[in-house]
Amino acid sequence: MKILIYMDSEKYHHSPVLMGKIIANATGGEINVLVVIPKGGHPENGDAAAEQVKLDLEGYSPKIFIKQGNPKKIIREELDREPYQLVIADTDRINRIRKSIEVDPVLIKQSAISLLLTQQTKPKINNILLCTGCKEDDYLLIIQASGLAADLGAAVTLLHVFPGAIPSMYTGLEQIEETVDEMLQTDTLFAQYLRRGVEILKENNIESEVKIRRGIPIEEIVRETQVENYDLVVIGSSMVDQGLIEMLLGNLAVKIINRIELPVLVIGTRSLT
Repeated sequence: MKILIYMDSEKYHHSPVLMGKIIANATGGEINVLVVIPKGGHPENGDAAAEQVKLDLEGYSPKIFIKQGNPKKIIREELDREPYQLVIADTDRINRIRKSIEVDPVLIKQSAISLLLTQQTKPKINNILLCTGCKEDDYLLIIQASGLAADLGAAVTLLHVFPGAIPSMYTGLEQIEETVDEMLQTDTLFAQYLRRGVEILKENNIESEVKIRRGIPIEEIVRETQVENYDLVVIGSSMVDQGLIEMLLGNLAVKIINRIELPVLVIGTRSLT
């Protein structure tokens, strides 16, 4: 796996570097680090950030590029130069979008590249929450996530949330969470999807569990992260042709990032292996 860690020279964050180290160690991945000094920024801050990266990634021999100028242009050039599969940045980059007219440079690439936004990074990833929309015959999200989970040695909880009311065929059941086995045995499209998802996880020897909820998706995802101990939340890009910037600023992903204090991985279409 080829990993790019994006760093802002003006504010150093350990989380993306630590996450890059965890994933590179598990996958045998190669790490490049791009330190961007914004226009008007101080070159010495870029040098200091690069030295801290070397300390944080001691033993990994990362390639570190320090560049000054327009961040959007710089990262576009870097993503075009190398076939990266994963970009890692701190969520602070996302939060600043909401206060700035400038489009965040990390999010300009088409959603072929997976994007990992870090905060509260833990030393090891043991439990992954995989949120799926059950897209018919599209198992790319589960395949990608299962491969990463296998490398990390992590268990996966597959969560599907029905927006709004419970499906009419299950009206009267006291708790939708208590009827997972029954629901998975039906011939509904979502049941077929989830059954195949479980099979994919089993094929990768991953310990897994399926949870089904109803309600507002963001609220149910947040609730799940509050009652269970997860280390990473994984979601998919549903707007492949429009790029990550539209996806993240327009729908569930940015809301998840703002509501939970966990790393969030947005899976792209390019293989992570």
